[in-house]
Amino acid sequence: MRFGIVLPIQSAGTPLDEHLEQLRAEVRAADAAGFDAFFLPEFHSTRAGGVVSPLLVGANLVAGTRRIRVGQAVVAGPLHHPVRLAEDALMLGHLTRGRALLGIGSAHVPADFRLYGVDRPARFRMTREYLEVIRACWSGEPFDIDGEFGHWAGQVTPLPYDGIPPELWMGAHGEKGMRLAAEQADVWVADPQRHIDVVARLAARFREQAATLGRTPRVAAFRDGWIANSRAECEQHWLPGAMAVHRLYYNVGVYHREFEPWVDDVADRANFTPDVLAPGRFLFGTGEDLRAELTDWHERAGLDYVAIRMRQPGGPGHAETLDAIAMMGEQVIGPLADLGAPAPVTHAGATR
Repeated sequence: MRFGIVLPIQSAGTPLDEHLEQLRAEVRAADAAGFDAFFLPEFHSTRAGGVVSPLLVGANLVAGTRRIRVGQAVVAGPLHHPVRLAEDALMLGHLTRGRALLGIGSAHVPADFRLYGVDRPARFRMTREYLEVIRACWSGEPFDIDGEFGHWAGQVTPLPYDGIPPELWMGAHGEKGMRLAAEQADVWVADPQRHIDVVARLAARFREQAATLGRTPRVAAFRDGWIANSRAECEQHWLPGAMAVHRLYYNVGVYHREFEPWVDDVADRANFTPDVLAPGRFLFGTGEDLRAELTDWHERAGLDYVAIRMRQPGGPGHAETLDAIAMMGEQVIGPLADLGAPAPVTHAGATR
């Protein structure tokens, strides 16, 4: 099993420039600890501001690292010009000597679509068309695509680094999105709201759909997690911040009755508790706890990859996160290196 780290786009009470410096240090710590990649989400119009432009910021944060890859979890596909996005991913690949991947989804936050002046109901159709354009851009060949949202014609240079296109990750959980991921993605990534049993059901369907197309993409899960010397320590210092983020998810309608049948029972804030949320979603405790949980998740859902968001906007802070990253490398990433699928395709000389 391989591991990534998802970076927080903001930190309560920390100026954005200082937050970015802290993220740079956390990426270097993750590189040293054996994390395979770091990921930046994409959201806009956040309270008190936050990190936007994940490819641009990722290009800066990866500087000075040795082996860690840079990705997104995930880019809001319909908010981007597909040729520009394809070219930015190509250049990020060359800057890192092949250590860039592109994570993309159809997005969902209404305010972000209003900000960009994009038709939200068309987001899935846009994502499908834009992926076709992105793949054509990465082919190095001339293309002429007459689509619903544009007429895309030309040829993009340079070629991908070492001739290998960036790995394409897709976040989705609806039927149409899952089908598109089976057709296009190298890795499908389950979002942090879904219980591991739901992830297992979706992963089985995803693999079945991909197999009918002659494809064998991998399965990843985005999880919120923390490591400490005891589970009680995690509950005291980390769990409140994670719960605050998931309450926000609940408030904006990201939990669905289709997947979370309890959704109508937690309208009252007092009923939205760790007992409801944590099992099968949150990954926290000692190294022994995490190894046991991850082994179980691998067996239940066939996970090849887990991308862990450790630091939350409300805490723990930067210093504690650096310690936890090192601890994760020693007690989880190293011991579980042989669990699961083989490593992804790598590029010769992929260091910087």
